[in-house]
Amino acid sequence: MKLKKLEKNKVKKVLLLVIFGIVFLVIGIFIDKTFSLYQVSKSFEFVNGKVNYYGHSDVYFAYYNRNTWLEEMPKQGNSENLGFEKAECDNNTTVEWNEERWAPIVLNLTKTKTRCTLYFSKATAPFPGKKIPIAEAGTDGLYKVYHNNLSELNSEWNKTEYRYAGVNPDNYVKFNNELWRIIGLVNVQTTTSGRVEQRVKIIRTNGISGQRDFGTYAWDRGGSGYSNNWTTSKLKDMLNGIYYNSGKGECYTGNTGAITSQSTCDFSGSSATYPKGLDDTAKNMIDSEVIWNIGGNAVSVATDAFYEKERGTTAYNNEYPNVWTTANDGTYHKGIGLMYPSDYGYAVGGSVRNTCLKANLLNYNTNNCFTNNWLKASNGYQWLLPSGTHNSIVAFVVYSDGLVGYLSSYYAYGVWPTVYMNSSVKITGGSGTTGSPYILSL
Repeated sequence: MKLKKLEKNKVKKVLLLVIFGIVFLVIGIFIDKTFSLYQVSKSFEFVNGKVNYYGHSDVYFAYYNRNTWLEEMPKQGNSENLGFEKAECDNNTTVEWNEERWAPIVLNLTKTKTRCTLYFSKATAPFPGKKIPIAEAGTDGLYKVYHNNLSELNSEWNKTEYRYAGVNPDNYVKFNNELWRIIGLVNVQTTTSGRVEQRVKIIRTNGISGQRDFGTYAWDRGGSGYSNNWTTSKLKDMLNGIYYNSGKGECYTGNTGAITSQSTCDFSGSSATYPKGLDDTAKNMIDSEVIWNIGGNAVSVATDAFYEKERGTTAYNNEYPNVWTTANDGTYHKGIGLMYPSDYGYAVGGSVRNTCLKANLLNYNTNNCFTNNWLKASNGYQWLLPSGTHNSIVAFVVYSDGLVGYLSSYYAYGVWPTVYMNSSVKITGGSGTTGSPYILSL
């Protein structure tokens, strides 16, 4: 009897052990399952918390494309155009996203085994007041431009930009009661902060003209005394003088390829030959505290290299300034300039975009580069802002066949006014088409 009792107790103990084992196994599987979609990572640089992020703490990340789990975090510049959308973490931990480093910034990390879920979706550009979708590869639209390896510039310039590219992207905007177009969300220095910030940069859809519909003006006056110093040029004075003020006065015009002569230009609206200058609303939207970089290069190079050269310190013989600080320009501090060669280069789209971005801008008349570029004028030449640095008289132009070169500043070519919007301007309506341009509001 006693033996049977002992055997029963033994069986009970074994059953209890089995049951407890199964329970613990289920709990273990459940706990393991809750972490199965997460990956431990200690590679992200930016952390602010009490736990030793690089030492002992386990921080687990899971990645989703909306509701679809991803095996790994999407890479910067991924082909699906996935961008960071939001993050959810336990233990009251939060995440901010660093676009330039393409990494999460983990904040308030106080416990080990913290789990963070990062959600990604089709990328959009955070334009003031509106998110604008990033284009699919090969189509017209808005593209990211990464500046991560600027050897000649400080790290402040390593900010992702957004540029419109293609034959005819939907980047029309109503400005000055006219159609202008958005070049993109562009890096720029301002005198207010002294730092590199981002501004919406726009360009007039058509040139301003007294000769042709695409505009014909000299960079500087003909005859003796002309130069490629933008800060003293007659074109800069005209754009920020009589054009800005809707006035009438001195300008320098002529036929393309001919030495220019002094003329009278009328931007008051009383002449059918010239467009009217800026209205008060448009003036208030321009950022006149922008520092325009006017460094240059002796020869034409690829777009990324031009971007660096434009923002560098090179100027002719170290005599000319390499920046135009509009706030310090006396009467002409209004902030109207021209597009850069890099603006033109980044505007190429279609299937040739990657090829053309690596090409010298002297070759944009090949490989269908300029035929896939909305910034190429339909005819004629057009002036660009930086000057050449190998002598005192040449400035860069887009030739009629689409390549970028340089010519003497006394010649007369097309002029498309270009401005940066101040930081208070927001996009409050429209879809960017010609029939429904984006609406700007202060």
